[in-house]
Amino acid sequence: MSTKFLKHTLGICKKIKQHQKSHLIIKALATIVACLIFLMFIPAFRNLILIAVWPKIWRQVGTIDILMMEFTTQSPENVVGQNCTSTVKPTLDLTRRLHSIHKHENVSEERLRSPAHRHFLPAMSFPEKQTILQIYVVLADSLRRSGVEFFLESGSLLGAHRHHGFIPWDNDIDIEIHVTDWMSARDALSCIEGYELIVDPIMHWRFNERKSRYPFVDIFFYTGNDKYIWAITWYARRSLVALKSEVFPLTTGIFEGIEVPVPKDTEIILRKLFDYDYCFSRSPKTGKYRSGTT
Repeated sequence: MSTKFLKHTLGICKKIKQHQKSHLIIKALATIVACLIFLMFIPAFRNLILIAVWPKIWRQVGTIDILMMEFTTQSPENVVGQNCTSTVKPTLDLTRRLHSIHKHENVSEERLRSPAHRHFLPAMSFPEKQTILQIYVVLADSLRRSGVEFFLESGSLLGAHRHHGFIPWDNDIDIEIHVTDWMSARDALSCIEGYELIVDPIMHWRFNERKSRYPFVDIFFYTGNDKYIWAITWYARRSLVALKSEVFPLTTGIFEGIEVPVPKDTEIILRKLFDYDYCFSRSPKTGKYRSGTT
């Protein structure tokens, strides 16, 4: 009887120790997780741990602000295109084609054929560049006449600042409009003779010639609070989260000889967005990205 009792007692003690050990492991893991969560609110540590997935432009933004942007931002309701019963002619003289140049024409053929440069040859032909400039001029004139403020962003902003025109391997023009102006923008761009506005509820629109959907101007929308502005479309927030004080009041840049609206502190914004040695371009025909380092 005593032997059975002893074995039973030892079994209970063993289970208690196992339970205590499991409890200690769980407690230790919970402590580690709690510490990691706490450290995620320290930007320097967060940026180091999440360097592979954390967008560069987010690195100086607080974690709470990013969470607020990611989980509270919503597109407007009932975003639909406008049915046009008639069209209006562009108010500009479009008989004269706007001129642009290919920057690579001054570079030797031998250098252009090197593997380091082959991904970054011009993404558009010379006629395509003329076409997209004309599309932009029509869009800009129509928005201004309707009182809709906008500015260049992302690769187009870099092009205006560094090249005073297209980045040689870029293939579109990107602009940002405040989300409260979406209906005014839609009404201004929907019924222009020869042009088409493609409206999407996720707030990534396109404006192009009706006869061809390429090339085009990308239209994104942003919202904001007292401190920041950020893109409505989730993937566009990887390229637009900025201090309001760095963006406004807007100033003027030059893009292929055209005056364009750009953020007040363009260089500061670009330094936060782009690395110095990295280049990428997205093909509008395949949707694939081409990238490399200099």
